[in-house]
Amino acid sequence: MRAALGRAYDHSTMKSASNRILNPKDFPYVGEDPAVVYDLRLVARAFSQLQEDRHFADYNLTKDLETVEALTQVKSAEKIFNIWPKIRGEQIAQAYLVSLLVKRV
Repeated sequence: MRAALGRAYDHSTMKSASNRILNPKDFPYVGEDPAVVYDLRLVARAFSQLQEDRHFADYNLTKDLETVEALTQVKSAEKIFNIWPKIRGEQIAQAYLVSLLVKRV
């Protein structure tokens, strides 16, 4: 069941949502706690980069993944997991989660 759910996510929607969060013109977050906005943007940036790295590793067979690159990616994921508990209750973080799943029209 969990594997099927994982395949149901539209990766392009998730990447677009993460990249939009990074644009202060689209999401200026006026009146929000600047520390929360900063952390949310760190999460979105890392999520987008990790997704891109995973796609490259899965489909580009011309280059092996170096140990240093893999460790950098693991550290980036750890950073997300350390930041998220601090901001997950914030409305803008919850809106980000929804945007990962709902295609923008």
